[in-house]
Amino acid sequence: MTFRTRIVPFLYPAFTAVVMVLLVRSGLLTPLFLLPLGLLGQREKKNEVFLAILLMVLINGGLSIGALRTDPSAWKLIAADTLYVSALALIFAILLIPGIALRVFSSNFRGTYRVLLASVIGTLFLLPLVLLSMYDEGVAGLFKKQAETIASMLTEMSQDTVQGTISADIILELLKSVALRGGLFVSHLMLFGFSAFLSRQGSKYRWVLSNFHVDFIMIWFFSCFLLAILAGYVFNISILEIAGWNGALSLALLYFLQGLGIVFFNLSHPMISRSGRFLLRTLLLVLLISPGINAIVLTGVFLLGVAENWVSLRRPHITGPSSTPGM
Repeated sequence: MTFRTRIVPFLYPAFTAVVMVLLVRSGLLTPLFLLPLGLLGQREKKNEVFLAILLMVLINGGLSIGALRTDPSAWKLIAADTLYVSALALIFAILLIPGIALRVFSSNFRGTYRVLLASVIGTLFLLPLVLLSMYDEGVAGLFKKQAETIASMLTEMSQDTVQGTISADIILELLKSVALRGGLFVSHLMLFGFSAFLSRQGSKYRWVLSNFHVDFIMIWFFSCFLLAILAGYVFNISILEIAGWNGALSLALLYFLQGLGIVFFNLSHPMISRSGRFLLRTLLLVLLISPGINAIVLTGVFLLGVAENWVSLRRPHITGPSSTPGM
């Protein structure tokens, strides 16, 4: 075995670990730190994936220990942050990377539900970090300062009629409400979902959006979550309302993906030319990012996904006469 053959399997996880650490410590790009691991997952080599995670944990932990020299009082937050990042990487590897997950779980346990499970566990691991941040004066002061900056900007941009009604406390309460009512969970859902989609692009188990379906039973769960939101609001039961929002938003995102699958399936009709398909997809992208219009488009795509529970919207493409006489 040549030196090149021995060193290459180490270079992949080492490079992946370094990029992951850079993303983790960048602040703004932290939510993308699993993407390099997803790319490495395309190789479906278990040893490389776990070596990358180990190196990332060691490098990130070493940098965190070094940061304690400047602020020894922050060790709780740093420890929680390191634990959270490490836990997310392990959860992602065990539940979602094809070369590992399919050895642990039956291939009949659909990847969609593994993403949901990973999101639940990831959110639970984040809670200690959130609680520590809430009770740490330094972190609370940092959030307060940022909220004051945002409040000042919004006040300057708004009309005189709303001046004085926007404050840092209101923004912090709004952010807290959004985070608890699905923000944290949906963030994990998107992080794990996109990273898992990326890891499967080199796999025979790749996910194709035009074939994506949500099981029919999920519409009953969606209805129950909506009822939980209503009951929590009417009877002032916050925990019930929060649980309802988390569940409803996660399933709404899945139905939106199902709606996109319907759109892409019908755009792949052989009667539509390649140039026409490109133009239609481009138009859809423009509509999705256009303020105001995108709300209508997002709602429409979501309703398409829900409607497919009762109406067949992805029928096989037929381009010529039937091969069965009389049909």
